Amino acid sequence: MTNSTRRPIVIDRFYEVLDEETQAQLTPEQKQEIEGALVSITLSTHHRIDIRKSFPFFGTRYYMVFLLGRDLRKRLRKESTLVRIVVTLLILGGSIFAVLCLLLTLYMIKSAVGIDLIRNFHVGIWDWWLSLRNN
Repeated sequence: MTNSTRRPIVIDRFYEVLDEETQAQLTPEQKQEIEGALVSITLSTHHRIDIRKSFPFFGTRYYMVFLLGRDLRKRLRKESTLVRIVVTLLILGGSIFAVLCLLLTLYMIKSAVGIDLIRNFHVGIWDWWLSLRNN
């Protein structure tokens, strides 16, 4: 079997646990619907990004999972308005922080090279940075 026609392992496990009498009574349409439902609710589908890591921390192991891919479910998840607002604020805050870090990095590079965009005007971050090194 090729990858595109291979049956996911979760379906095989389902049929191993299912009673043989019940399995024999299922029509092909019912089997197809059950298999589709199993695939849609499990992680056996393919993700564009699939990162699974575990790491020790003070004698205990923790794990991290990051999955990214298209949502193929038929029904949408219900989210409260508060969750959407919090997620929006987190994304907005993270984006603003990333832009500010980028601007600070560009400013520091500009100052290290000695480029003055506006003559005789300095924010003072570069001088402060140099004073830290001298102390």
